[in-house]
Amino acid sequence: MKLAPGAVLPFASWIAPKASIHGVQDVQADPKAGISLAANKLGVSCDWFKQPVDHHDPSLGTWDQQYCVSREWWAGEGSPVVLMTPGEVPMSGAVSSGQGYTFLDNTTMVGMHAQAIGAATVVLEHRYFGSSSPYDGFDSETLQYLTLEQSAADLANFAKNIVFPFDKNQTSNSPKAPWVFFGTSYTATLGSWIEHFYPGVFYAFHLSSAMVEMNSNNWYYYDTIRKGIDVLRPATATRASCSLALEAVTEFVDGILLAKTPDPAKVDALKQFFGASFPIADDDFAYALATPFRYWQESQGYRDVLRLCDAVVADNNTMDAGILGTVPAVVKNYATYFVSKFLDTTCTYFDVWGQDDPLWCLNSHDYLNPFIEARTLGNPWRTWYWFLCNEPIASWATGAPADQPSIVSRKITSAYWQQQCEMHFPAFNGQKYGSAAGKTPDTLNKKTGGWLRNNTTRIIWTNGEFDPWRSTTMSSELRPGGPLQSTDDVPVFLIKNAQHGDDAFTELGIKNAGYKINPEVTAVQVKAVEIMKKWISGFKAPK
Repeated sequence: MKLAPGAVLPFASWIAPKASIHGVQDVQADPKAGISLAANKLGVSCDWFKQPVDHHDPSLGTWDQQYCVSREWWAGEGSPVVLMTPGEVPMSGAVSSGQGYTFLDNTTMVGMHAQAIGAATVVLEHRYFGSSSPYDGFDSETLQYLTLEQSAADLANFAKNIVFPFDKNQTSNSPKAPWVFFGTSYTATLGSWIEHFYPGVFYAFHLSSAMVEMNSNNWYYYDTIRKGIDVLRPATATRASCSLALEAVTEFVDGILLAKTPDPAKVDALKQFFGASFPIADDDFAYALATPFRYWQESQGYRDVLRLCDAVVADNNTMDAGILGTVPAVVKNYATYFVSKFLDTTCTYFDVWGQDDPLWCLNSHDYLNPFIEARTLGNPWRTWYWFLCNEPIASWATGAPADQPSIVSRKITSAYWQQQCEMHFPAFNGQKYGSAAGKTPDTLNKKTGGWLRNNTTRIIWTNGEFDPWRSTTMSSELRPGGPLQSTDDVPVFLIKNAQHGDDAFTELGIKNAGYKINPEVTAVQVKAVEIMKKWISGFKAPK
């Protein structure tokens, strides 16, 4: 069924543990309310743009894509445009200033670039998210048009054909004027695809924490966090090593879950010890214990992990726990802190369904789980998971191999994540998701160029030193030949002590949110703006 503009179905769910300045907007907010806040600001307007359902088949009709634009720094006819899309979440949080920032002004890098080059700023909602979707029911048939090619084509079509209220003659459309694409995380990945598939539509790019090389088993995700912990919370004469303590917790848990002959009574006692009082599968339980580390990729979320670290090494008192025997101090401390600080918030965003079990949303084996059943526009996690399964982006975060240290259970495997694809997207009318039809991360990398793209130009690549997705980026140490080396045409910045997408927000936005400023981030932002100004000054419209 075609969705009317502005309609949002009543489910509000996403797997993130909390809203975050990194770009995980509060999806429980009313998108229309958020947009009205932005529209109250002088020079901001919001509207709809018609897109084809399928850019290769006009006969399927069109749908309405929501966008907001600000002319605050637009310098007049022919001036540049800076665009971002919030990607895998509704756009409401990206255009509302309620959290102290908006991607329409200079609390973010979108506005910072626009202010420097005299550009308009645009936020364009991604297809199948928020209020922008061709369909309101998401199954393996209707989701066939949620692909990287279609999503990239949306943005290229918008840049070439939009009619802004202040530019009726389309003097600032691409390619007559330079368009700049800013993206963080998945949207940076999307930007790299746009540059690859539609060269010349966007004149320049600033891509922060862009995943470009996908894989099936991304154990480096948690390993990068482990290395960050060692730097930000090192062992001292009075404080034990947190990473070693977390490894000890993993060894204790896996000694029971992965025993050659697991003892059901002991496994159940272990779950009870960590507060899992409702039935839960072993692999879902293992992932529940790893959920605190999801905070790391949120802006300044590392502080939550470091507080966990402090609690885990707080004392050396073991305890007797019946069938579990003598529980090491670090295990006892982890369990105590997990139960008091993380257990009840794990599924907070799903309270709309009124479940009693605080870990119910992690149940990946029950087709009747509302989290799996909700095939509607209000469940953006479902559409994001389609990307992971269909393209497939995959890059599943897992426990480390047996010969490597691991801060999470090795019960978390790529097979654990992959089986959830079938739970979410069983075949419908003969249609299935890509990885069920033979697609792999390698086939995606061949299509996009992955790490080995060498014909790019005017892309600023930025990555945090301790971004858990760094292993998939151009700054990955796993990349053949090592991390991409910086040049004048393709500057590469690895930001010291930074995490995931930290350079998306300016000092003003960080201050408004009450977070601590990383001067290393600020220095890179200043350099990025100077580079962008230089590039834009050399723009010449094609004849």
